[in-house]
This record gives sequence, C-alpha cells and structure tokens, in this order.
Amino acid sequence: MSTTRSALLAAILSLSLIIAAGCSGADKTPPPAKPAADAKPAASGRFIVAGSGTNLPITGKLADAYNKKMAAAAVEVPKSIGTDGAVKAVQTGTLELGLVSRPLTAAEKASGLLEIPYARVAIVFAAHPGVPDTDVSLDDIVNIHRGVKTSWRDGRPIVVLIRGMHDSSNLTLFGLIPGYADAIKDSIDQKRWQVMYHDIDMAETLRAKQGAFGHTDATEIKINGGIKPLSIGGVAPTAENIRSGKYPYVKPLSFIHKGPLSERAKAFIAFVNSPEGQAIITDNGGTPLQ
Repeated sequence: MSTTRSALLAAILSLSLIIAAGCSGADKTPPPAKPAADAKPAASGRFIVAGSGTNLPITGKLADAYNKKMAAAAVEVPKSIGTDGAVKAVQTGTLELGLVSRPLTAAEKASGLLEIPYARVAIVFAAHPGVPDTDVSLDDIVNIHRGVKTSWRDGRPIVVLIRGMHDSSNLTLFGLIPGYADAIKDSIDQKRWQVMYHDIDMAETLRAKQGAFGHTDATEIKINGGIKPLSIGGVAPTAENIRSGKYPYVKPLSFIHKGPLSERAKAFIAFVNSPEGQAIITDNGGTPLQ
C-alpha cells in the first residue's frame, strides 16, 4: 500500500474514532478533528470517497460499476465516517470528495465547501420482519417515541430504536412531523430508548431484534433486505410517490468538495450522472435528480 494512501486511510480512521467518541455519551456534535500532518489526497490512481452511512449502499454500487470500467482510477468507498466526518475531512484537505446526506450549513458553505447533489433517498420508518403491522400514522410515530403506544397489533411490545438529535434523517423529519422533535429530545433526555449512532447499527438491529422499530432508508432496505418498510398514513415510499411529493420524507445525497475538482473526481461524477449511473440509483432504491 502506498505511503500516501496509508496516510489517507489513517486520517479517515482518526476522524471516525473521534466521531464515535463524541457519540458515546450525550448526543452532541463531535469536536473538531485534527488531520494527520502528512495526510494529502493522492494525485492519481485509486481514490477514497467517504462520508455519511446513508450514502454508502448506493454509492458503493455506483463505485463498483464505475471501477469495472475505469480500473486505472478506481473509487474506494470505506465504512461510514458520517456527514460531519466528511465535512471535516474535506475542509482539511484529507478528502477530495466527501459524501453528505443533508444540505450544507451556511457556515460550511462559508468555509469554501461546495455540494453536488446526485440523488434523493426516502427515509423509511421500518420494523423487524416479524412485525405484523404495515403502516403507521404520524400520531403513531410520535406516540411510539413518547412511550404512549407500546405494542404492535398482535400485542407484542414495540422495541424502539432512535437516532440522535443531529442525525441527518431526524433533521429532515423534525420539519415534517409535528411533535416528533420534542419526542426525540425527551426520549434522549430521559434515556427512554436505545440510541443508534450509525446507520449500519440501526439496520442490523432492525433485522435482528424482534419487535424492533426505527427509521432507516430505502436504499438500505432495497440493497441489503431483511427489514420491513412501513407506509406512513397509507402512503408507501415508492419512487412514484417520492417524485410526486406524496411521500415527502426524503433527504438529498450529495458529493462535497473544496476548490476545483480533479479530473478523476469529475470522471466519477460524470458517470453518476450518466444514464447508466442514474439507472443504478433507481435500481437500488434511490431517486435520481434528473
């Protein structure tokens, strides 16, 4: 493994550990990370595109297809370092191209970051496959998190799994479901439910835990399976419902960068926006922007 690539992987791992440490206690934004002194993006050849766990399933599929065509400039998509990890890594120059699943903040834009949206993905309230229910209302969602609604229709207990206040899906849902933000904040303050700090932890627990309830995304369900999606108020998270706006619980997937893009980054983004790339997004549960 080259010295440059080793340094880049070490820097990303360092960011990941810092973010994990910040999430181990109360829900809060992790402290700024210091990049490795010798960490610089590789100038050519294979390069790493990293960030939010929400982006990983579909971006991994895009990278696999791209790599079959362009082995000389292949894309690597490692495990999640989160949206905040991607922001810090791109700001410091550790990463050339990051992955985020929320819009950039005004402060992040002011720091010189630029975003390139490439898909939308449905946020899906979901359950363990053994749960008999197929639908939840907005009131159900709030009451489940408040501990008011405690059982599925067969009488078995609902095992509630939540994400933190700064989770990108929650930031979207807070503006769309009345009372949901207060229910999540109260749940965290009261330590009522188990907090899942990473997308993969939520997905794996939904698959494994009888009676589990939480939210994940449509691409995770489509690509990896083993999770039961629930409609909201009778509206399923289908591509047609997303495009029409009937299902509004959707968040953007974007690349972020700082400064001019390299030719290798431009080539990968061009592939993502090509008919082949757009078909991959659709086939794997995402909604293309074009």
